[in-house]
Amino acid sequence: MALIIDCRNLIKIHKQGNLEVVALQGLDFVMEEGEFVAVVGRSGAGKSTLLQILAGLESPSAGKAHVAGTDLEDVTQSGLVKHYRRNVGFLWQDFTRNLLPYLKAAQNVELPMLMAGVSRKVRRQRTEGLLEATGLRSKAYARVATMSGGEQQRLALCVALALGPRLLLADEPTGELDTETGLEVYELLRRMSHEGGLSVLVVTHDVALAVRSDRVVRLEDGRTATERRKGASEVLTVDERGGVRLPRDLLLQAGIGRHVRAQTTEDGILLSPEEAAGEVGS
Repeated sequence: MALIIDCRNLIKIHKQGNLEVVALQGLDFVMEEGEFVAVVGRSGAGKSTLLQILAGLESPSAGKAHVAGTDLEDVTQSGLVKHYRRNVGFLWQDFTRNLLPYLKAAQNVELPMLMAGVSRKVRRQRTEGLLEATGLRSKAYARVATMSGGEQQRLALCVALALGPRLLLADEPTGELDTETGLEVYELLRRMSHEGGLSVLVVTHDVALAVRSDRVVRLEDGRTATERRKGASEVLTVDERGGVRLPRDLLLQAGIGRHVRAQTTEDGILLSPEEAAGEVGS
């Protein structure tokens, strides 16, 4: 299957005064067309930085990033704008950033299409379809301020999908919602992916929601640490130099500190704390 996202050895360094903070450290990340992927990790793991780069809001310091067939390093600014209008939708945690409060719901959805020169007939048809799909048909003429938080988030999703993107990037889309409403929005995203073929990448801190995705990618210190597909065990990522980043909780459980011994066994490779390695097989 074709890749909608292909990032190789992605590096991002933020400059804060005289300091340099490395947000991404040689990150490799790929995503197939039609996948629903969740990215999780602690604060500072690089989740938001990855999303900002994929959204075209930041440029990588080094490495390659391809989104929907476009090389983000080898495109003009005007070409980048056209690319994102055509291929990528963005859903913010603060969903009001997608909305204009003084417009009615249907007007909010139509606005991106109006600015892109879409005909009136197509605008109306697509707006009605999106409002129907998100359960907001009865709210078409409601002002944003009169809608609940869950309704506003669903409307923001309609706006993000108004131009028919192939990829939706969602930054903590349930972060401002209560648990029940957040679950409804997350299930809506999953349905649009599985039934409509939309590729969805969600950054979330909510692991309970993340596991409902097709694949969960956990970042640690700006790199991919583990991946887990639905119904499968967690898989560690091996980088180009043969390095494996072990989750901190597993290291603590095993009592492994700064050094570890590796031994081959009939079942594979056994890792053990340096001080305990001599006891293996005795």
